[in-house]
Amino acid sequence: MWHLTMQEKKAYENAMKLFIYESDEEWTDYLSYAKENDIDPYKEKKQELDEIRDSLMNYLPLRFQPYVLDGTLNTPDVPKHIREDFLGWRNEQEQLFENILDATYEEKQKTLAYMEPKAREVFEQSLHDATIVSIQRNATQVELTFDMAGGFTAKSIIYLKFNNIISELGQVEPAQFYIYDELRKTANGIALRVIFDCPEVEWTIEAEELDAEFYYRPKTYSDFAENGNFSTYVQTLQLEHGLIFITPQLKKRVIGIQQHAPFLILENSHLYENDQGIFVDTIRVADKLEDCIHFLHTDTYEDPYAHFSEPVPAQDLEEAALGKDLELKVRAWNTMYANPVLLAEKINQILMQMNPAQEDDMMQNVFIRHFYNEGILTTELQAKFNDILEE
Repeated sequence: MWHLTMQEKKAYENAMKLFIYESDEEWTDYLSYAKENDIDPYKEKKQELDEIRDSLMNYLPLRFQPYVLDGTLNTPDVPKHIREDFLGWRNEQEQLFENILDATYEEKQKTLAYMEPKAREVFEQSLHDATIVSIQRNATQVELTFDMAGGFTAKSIIYLKFNNIISELGQVEPAQFYIYDELRKTANGIALRVIFDCPEVEWTIEAEELDAEFYYRPKTYSDFAENGNFSTYVQTLQLEHGLIFITPQLKKRVIGIQQHAPFLILENSHLYENDQGIFVDTIRVADKLEDCIHFLHTDTYEDPYAHFSEPVPAQDLEEAALGKDLELKVRAWNTMYANPVLLAEKINQILMQMNPAQEDDMMQNVFIRHFYNEGILTTELQAKFNDILEE
């Protein structure tokens, strides 16, 4: 039996639709704000209620519905015991859905042990907010391609391939967003349930095998993603990291980089440009070469921020930490953060030259507290940064 269902998701979302201030103090603050800003609070609350009145009447417990009909449920005029009862009910609905998500997490953890390494890695992380790029099907197999640009992983493209399908319920389509999932080990293989959005659908599939492939963005991608020059971009790429050219229609290995257009040599295919656009063999893939910046991925993850961890020599720390070169400054402070005891004398010299009122508050809080916890700050510096240390 599945923990995750569309019905449970909608119940949670419906419970969260109507915003209500939770205390008399919050209502007082809101009414004061409304008065200062020439806002009619009752008109504003009426508009909010009217927008969702019909759906509220469909799912709210009967005891709250009279206060929807008379328009007071989301105003300070609703009886306090009704407001507290409503907030308690809403908190219960929220907790119920959190319990469901906890149960799906536990189910997933049990299932991971039965999965192939790449598929396990994908589900150990998150597919939340992934977008379906394409869907390929045959009689026994479904392959979904996901763009991870809006997701929570360093991976840029993920393929999920379901082999020897046993059952499938629900309809998926390109451009849908992956929201929630539940993964289960079954007697026959692996089952996955996903709630997608735009349009909203509950999709459940069971297959004997679930395989995965994934790729990453080259580390220079962010420098060229907007208004980049394709010819310059490809010269920053490294073939030894395993370059892949991926579009919604195809996936081709890059086996060479040239100095002239179209700059890439694809395995067993021909990339070219004409007045109709960019083509791979007979398939049109883009309007112009610059669009192809987004089609390049690698087998190997390259940390685009790795250079910030390169240490600065001790003799250069003071100039770097107090200078205006932002990248060098970040490297200097990261160097000191990683070696507080070894660099204690140099750190204290640098901190003595800093003006607490002119530095970035967040940066100061992080580093000053770290150096204090490491026991390297002099008594004079502890007094100088006393406001931070007492927070």
